[in-house]
Amino acid sequence: MSKSLLISPKIFPNNFDFIRYFLAASVILCHSYVMYYGTVSFLTKEPFLVWSHGQISIGSMAVDFFFIISGCLILKSFESSGTTINYLTKRILRIYPGFITAFTLSILIAGFIGTGLLFDWMNYRQYLTNLHKRNEVIHLFTLQNPYQYSFFKTSPEKGLNLSLWTIQFEFACYLLVPLFALAGLFTKGWGLLLVFLCMYLVFTLQLNGYIFPYTDKQHLWFGNPFFLPRFITYFLAGSCCYYYRSSIVRSNLIAALAFIVIVISFCWVKCIDEVLPFAGAYLLFFIAFHPRIALGNFARYGDFSYGVYLYAWPVQQVLVYFFYTSLNPWTLFFYALCITTILAFCSWHLVEKPFLKLKKWKAGKPNPIPVVI
Repeated sequence: MSKSLLISPKIFPNNFDFIRYFLAASVILCHSYVMYYGTVSFLTKEPFLVWSHGQISIGSMAVDFFFIISGCLILKSFESSGTTINYLTKRILRIYPGFITAFTLSILIAGFIGTGLLFDWMNYRQYLTNLHKRNEVIHLFTLQNPYQYSFFKTSPEKGLNLSLWTIQFEFACYLLVPLFALAGLFTKGWGLLLVFLCMYLVFTLQLNGYIFPYTDKQHLWFGNPFFLPRFITYFLAGSCCYYYRSSIVRSNLIAALAFIVIVISFCWVKCIDEVLPFAGAYLLFFIAFHPRIALGNFARYGDFSYGVYLYAWPVQQVLVYFFYTSLNPWTLFFYALCITTILAFCSWHLVEKPFLKLKKWKAGKPNPIPVVI
């Protein structure tokens, strides 16, 4: 009898579309607490932070799972691209058009609202004149959130579209894949696993304060490098699950143990970040490829998770600006999710999907990555 594998050999069908939308919604819920209470009170009120004794928020956990999924699917994309040029072209077409549109609309619309000025053309022209255009352009093309933090000063949490900051780190992980191929990690049986374990060690040492202490200093061209070990670790966790997929068995017992370990580390033993790259990755793929959970048609009207992530923060800021006294974190979450889903629908059909069609030009011959048994 052939063994049942955690990840389907051909990757499809899967439940990633639903999972990613759910994770994007989780980020909105987290930010609803941030924007309603402000950062200081958020730390004592956000449910996951309370339950985990300050270890992790639901938004941070969702982003970590996003990187695990990316690690799997991006390695699959590299394998099917044929050439590095084709691979990078696909990544640019997937990320930049939607990002540029959301970034620009955030500046042109939500940014002006966040100044508190009455709308007339003189005020609007003055607003555009006062923008740090050079720095905004740098942040735009380096996939960072808008440069200026002076928007929505009267709100509990200022900032225009701060959730965009993780996109740069995701794209940096994309760039690592061809470098790994160049270094021969995909032809050396345990090379990728070794790199993952080394990065996990760096991340663990950082978590415990031994190396790379936290600093909030933001660099103009590359955000805050402090977060690199975290995101690379989670990305590599997903990549290893895909690369060694023929050796990782599907087991209800292992899934149950992974869930129990996560709960223990979340609620009692404070080590959730040390556990998630392993137990979290296994549980994520266990659900994504579960034969009795059939959500493969969730994205039949479009892949909205990226658009939801791109537009949620400015939508929430505008809602807080106009309706703060009528809201609470959960009503803010509900209204923001509805509005951003509509915007994500428009983003997918008007921006993202048309550019993705360009990926079909000059399709290269697949160059399969060897499967490690």
